Amino acid sequence: MKYRLLLIFLLITGVLSATNQKIALYRLFQFEVENKNEYSNKYTGVELNVQYQSPSGLCYNFHGFYDGDGKGNADGTIWKLRFMPNEIGEWTFTYSWSDGTPGGTDTFVCVNDGAGNGMLKAYEKNPHWFAYNGTRPVWLKSYYETGHGSLGQDFEWVKQNVYWPLINNGYNHLQVNWLLSLCCTDQYYKDGPEPETLDLILYEEGNIWNSMNHDVWRRMEQHLGWLNNNDVNVHMFLGVDGSQNNGPDWSKLTAEDKARFVKYMIARLAPFANIAGWNFVWEVPGNREDKELGFARLVQKYDIFEHLRTYEDEFPRENEYGRSEYSFAAVENHEIASPIRDMDRKYWKEPWTHHMACLLGYAGKPVFMSEGNALWRRFWQQRTKASRNELRQSAWACATAAASFTWCGHAGEEALFAAGAEGLPFNEENPYTESAQHITILADIMQHDVAFYEMKPTDELLSDCSVLQVYALAEPGEQYLVFATAGSSFSLQVKKGDYNIVKWIDTKNGTVQHQTRLEIKSETTTKFNPPTNDTDWVLVVKR
Repeated sequence: MKYRLLLIFLLITGVLSATNQKIALYRLFQFEVENKNEYSNKYTGVELNVQYQSPSGLCYNFHGFYDGDGKGNADGTIWKLRFMPNEIGEWTFTYSWSDGTPGGTDTFVCVNDGAGNGMLKAYEKNPHWFAYNGTRPVWLKSYYETGHGSLGQDFEWVKQNVYWPLINNGYNHLQVNWLLSLCCTDQYYKDGPEPETLDLILYEEGNIWNSMNHDVWRRMEQHLGWLNNNDVNVHMFLGVDGSQNNGPDWSKLTAEDKARFVKYMIARLAPFANIAGWNFVWEVPGNREDKELGFARLVQKYDIFEHLRTYEDEFPRENEYGRSEYSFAAVENHEIASPIRDMDRKYWKEPWTHHMACLLGYAGKPVFMSEGNALWRRFWQQRTKASRNELRQSAWACATAAASFTWCGHAGEEALFAAGAEGLPFNEENPYTESAQHITILADIMQHDVAFYEMKPTDELLSDCSVLQVYALAEPGEQYLVFATAGSSFSLQVKKGDYNIVKWIDTKNGTVQHQTRLEIKSETTTKFNPPTNDTDWVLVVKR
């Protein structure tokens, strides 16, 4: 009887216990509380502060957020606490309200069963590459998923027709436009169900705290949460400044509102481990205090999980990635051939501009080719006329610069489709199925034929070849990988050793031609001639 009375009391007050709730390691803990007090504005009138204590005794100060009725409507009495546990065992959390409203203390248990991978960070031993929690290297197989307005479509359809095909083809990373949702809501999948809504803008410009669209948050978190549970990392491409796409302008927010919004965004999204890059917006200089740099500083201040932070630099020849506010580089391949745009533009489809942009973007932090102009069929192919050969070569140009990259096999920039000749590149109708196969061959070589995470760019070991056509990665004395465009011959400086694996791999079809073992008695330059000059070859030399 006493238990039933206690339960009724807890139901009425909205303080339901989390005790015995089991959360897998690096997955999402969520807890709802109610606050029925009257506030002139529930986003600004009170703060929900939370301290989490780990099984080992470490304390993390974080905060909760107002979530309307908790189901996508702005009016309500629900606040939520979210967290991402990183230790096995019992956690204790204590929450309190800034206006003195009574809070509470409770516990949950973190278990290993169903654990996630953790967060992408720079690999501690070789920061050219990404690694889960900085210690477990991972090859990013990334696709640019452009469905801004797909948030408004039936989620089950999007899962089956967009996300599952990508996952089933080995993709563990997506660059997306719907996180955060500030523009372009007409870009949904036309071969899918009619949108349930196209009211998908997070807030009205200049009226953020009186126009917050909770249904959009609900939809974003549905996508993000499902991808998190399936270990797919998500890079925020369009970011928080909608002005470059005719959406709400970040600069119209006051300094106080910017800080409050970032804090709110962090409370809602940072506990998802798969956030793989906070980004301001595309193509900015990186040094503006009131825009991308200030945004990165706010994220650095409030994100206790320390997810990756970046800005996208269109001109990586001179970049800001050495700043502590940025933890990886997102680059494009402009101003590599020339600082004059009209002269530079004709080289945007060239693989060597991708290679150089990645090399120039490295500042002791991982490089991600976020917008390689030969790598996108959607938007850029119409402008650059890049061929599928140039797409493949540009992918290798990034990889041999020790950089990750994303690509897109969707057609055009107008209507968006999931299937058919213009949709995802995993069906016979789509000519870019060929490119998808090329990316898979590249990923397989990097994951299985070499230990990529031990390697660094080593073009200086090459000679007797064009620097625009042949690129090298190496862990000198252990393993070497050289990409040779159109079967170009080259010489490679190889350290003394007995290399029992020597093989050529055709990057178009994955065909392997093994060579005799290579015994180098003293460090020397060795001449290599690919099997043919009618395709692009990769040479692997390894102990």
